[in-house]
Amino acid sequence: METQTDTPLKRSRLLYEGRSKRVYETSDPDSVFIEFKTEFQQKNNDNDGPSKAECAARVTEYVFKYLNSFRIPNHFMERRDTSELHVRKMSMIPVAVVVRNFAYGSFCERFGLDEGTELEFPVVELVYKNNQIGYPLVNETHILAFGVSTSTEMKTMQRIATKANAVMRSFMERRGFRLIDMWLEFGRFEGEVLIGDALYPDSFRVQEIKSGDLYDGSLYRLEIGDYREEYTRLHDKLTA
Repeated sequence: METQTDTPLKRSRLLYEGRSKRVYETSDPDSVFIEFKTEFQQKNNDNDGPSKAECAARVTEYVFKYLNSFRIPNHFMERRDTSELHVRKMSMIPVAVVVRNFAYGSFCERFGLDEGTELEFPVVELVYKNNQIGYPLVNETHILAFGVSTSTEMKTMQRIATKANAVMRSFMERRGFRLIDMWLEFGRFEGEVLIGDALYPDSFRVQEIKSGDLYDGSLYRLEIGDYREEYTRLHDKLTA
């Protein structure tokens, strides 16, 4: 889909607001704006580098364009300004796909593995996106029983996620990082399943190979260290 250039798109009503993003209707019924939010107060107000919201928008733009070059379908259309994306309006599927290359966090607890263990084969897990019950792990029979998706969609989502993981793992390694795991969300647009939402350091976990430093969403949610500096540093390395 080409972006309309003759009539500027206008933002209308707020459709959704979460911890890190706002989603707005536009004058185009087939697209929406995603506006990233700055989730924390900056410790150093004199820092004139990009904000977390701007880093998130830039990294998401860069990653989605990179995935497009490998024909991995996603909803990205353009970045409108420093912290806002123009994307296709999708019917979101309430199932996330998590792909794990290394054991970290809750995965270690569930399977008794040492943190940082490289998995012999990427593990694909399905998560039911229901905050009221804590985003439980599910399998395909749960999803079919709940009536939220189909077997064909689940196979498509897992195939896309596996390919995206392979592409992103190579992408990260060339920039000096290990891709620990990534969280992908999907939606439907004109009968096609696409990657949706955003792809930035709140939705994937990476580790710098040389230093061993780990970057993930908890660094920013828990305000560990100089998170703006770390976020900007990661942004600069990923988009170089």
